[in-house]
This record gives sequence, structure tokens and C-alpha cells, in this order.
Amino acid sequence: MIMSERVELVVPSVEYLSSYVEAIKEYKQNDVRTCSFSNPDEYDIFDKFQRYRTGNNLPENHVPSDFFWLIEDGEFIGEVSIRHRLTEDLLRYGGHIGYEIRSSKWNKGYGTEILRQALSKAKSMDLYDVLITCDDDNIGSARIIEKNGGKLENKVENMVDGKRILTRRYWIHISDHQ
Repeated sequence: MIMSERVELVVPSVEYLSSYVEAIKEYKQNDVRTCSFSNPDEYDIFDKFQRYRTGNNLPENHVPSDFFWLIEDGEFIGEVSIRHRLTEDLLRYGGHIGYEIRSSKWNKGYGTEILRQALSKAKSMDLYDVLITCDDDNIGSARIIEKNGGKLENKVENMVDGKRILTRRYWIHISDHQ
């Protein structure tokens, strides 16, 4: 693991925007299609983050969420969103917490760290039982969730972009873990 002690979750800031854009370019260069950061070339991402935080003017079936960026030594490493509540759809696919790590930082412990810190943020938001999902074939994400205390409840089939996806559904009881 090459992680420094200065890895922290912060509210998204223009200070880290150029590094964030570099992460988007990495995804494109590596043809990563399973993750999708917000594109600052298409819209004001900070306005989006504020709208989700307050719950104002959200797209249909979206819920209020807080976004955080994992930063290390001034570099953007990953993004996490913490949804304030669940819909029927989020109970099947998505859950309370979703996270992404820039591809150049995969397999270095950052996924485990971003979820660990997100669980602390969720607790401060009075979320004590959180659902986290991942595709059944995403073994890396399943390990991250399990390392953070995730207990597999079940696997459900979902339709995502016209494809049948088997989804693992994990629950973490934060007071047991934190």
C-alpha cells in the first residue's frame, strides 16, 4: 500500500478540479466504462453537488446526497456519494453509498479507505445501517465492502442499461464497525 497518512475526504472544491479532470482522462484512456465521474466540461459540477446536498431541483427518482472527494497530498483520488435515504430502486441497486477511485490508484487500498471514511461521514449524518451494492462480478468492490464490515444479505437480479446484472447487497451496521 502506497497511501500516505494525509488521505482525507473533503467537500468537492475547485482547488482539486484539475486533478479531478485528470482522473476523467484516465478513465477514457483506459476505456473504463463501469465508473463515471461528473463531467465539468458539460455542466457546473459544483452546482450539481450543491443541489444534491440540499435536495433542490433533483432529477426524478433521485434523492439528496452528499458528495466527497478523497484527496491525498493535493491530488484527487476518488469520489464518494452518501445518499440520505433509499428509494425502492436504490434498495435493489445503488444503496446508500457509491464510490469510485481513479484507475491509476486501483489496488492500492484507496477503495477500502474511501469507504471507511464515508462510513464515518454517514454516521455523522445519523445513518447507522447502510446498504452498499456492487455487481456480483466486481470482486474488488465486494472485498472493499467486506473489509469495512459489510454483511452480504442477498444477491438480486437487476436490469441496468438493458442488461441483466446480478447485484450483491451488503449491509453495514456502523455502530458495530466504527
